[in-house]
Amino acid sequence: MKPNFTLLIQMYQMEGFVALGKVKNPVTDELSRSQEHASWIIDLLAILQEKTQGNLEASESRLLDETLNTLRLNFVEEFGNASAPSSSGNLA
Repeated sequence: MKPNFTLLIQMYQMEGFVALGKVKNPVTDELSRSQEHASWIIDLLAILQEKTQGNLEASESRLLDETLNTLRLNFVEEFGNASAPSSSGNLA
């Protein structure tokens, strides 16, 4: 399989779902949650979104937007809004 932008986003999406406890960790085969790691993944994808703005194909941009929205909503569901990762601002 040749690496591409879609695969990169899907890799971080899966890592985010594991950190949120939505998917079993493939190494331990157990569900676990890490608020810090989930927040880190979301912030990382937000930086990627900011830095690639205007340079993505429409499908890539849509995938990144949908992935971030889904991870953010699940983060709030799991950990509450007070600790939600930043959705804008100076990320880099």
